[in-house]
Amino acid sequence: MTIDFADFTKASNLVHAIQGAALLLLGAAEAYAADNKGRKVMLAAAVALTASGAAMFLAVLALPGGWSLEQLGAALGVRRGFYLFIAFACVFSAAGLSRLTQEALGREGGGWRALFLALLAFAGVLYFTMAWRVNEEAWRQVLVWHAAMGATLLLAVAARTAHIFFPRRALSVAWAALLMITGLQLLTYREAQGAFAPRLVTMQTAPELPAPAPLKNAKPADKKRPAR
Repeated sequence: MTIDFADFTKASNLVHAIQGAALLLLGAAEAYAADNKGRKVMLAAAVALTASGAAMFLAVLALPGGWSLEQLGAALGVRRGFYLFIAFACVFSAAGLSRLTQEALGREGGGWRALFLALLAFAGVLYFTMAWRVNEEAWRQVLVWHAAMGATLLLAVAARTAHIFFPRRALSVAWAALLMITGLQLLTYREAQGAFAPRLVTMQTAPELPAPAPLKNAKPADKKRPAR
């Protein structure tokens, strides 16, 4: 069983693109629904959000896993941070199903909307943990990018929550715009080369010390007298 560490980079870029496309479509649908009646656009966005979770899992299964659950388990054992992508797959699918159920029932509020927003907020928090997937050399760059993604998504959820209590158009526009901004951040993100490669540590032993030189003018050792 051979694990190609380049597949981790490819899978990560693909998963980010899937997430970005799903959130960009959701934001566009929310912007359209703010001024237009009809549920077809929102239903399509909810279906896409649900399907994005399955697509994320398949991306991880196909690249590091080589379409083998056994190899996927070995790959995840090497890079445990990739379990975060499995978590993202579950969260995005659950959020999509919550939004889909809300639209299918024709309800504006209720528990399904609260669950949908809670899951999006949880996804926003998860982005702050993404830096722990990579090597120390790429850690800082990954942290900055994903902190921006997480903060933008959390701001979007905050705007939508505020809109529930204070129905202002500006909050509705902010909700849709922040979703699309998060989507664009994810779509344009690329992992650094070697971000998942194993670290090689070279251990160098200290050179052997030379034997101590005899002291000059040292008194020779007394010869042992023979016993009588």
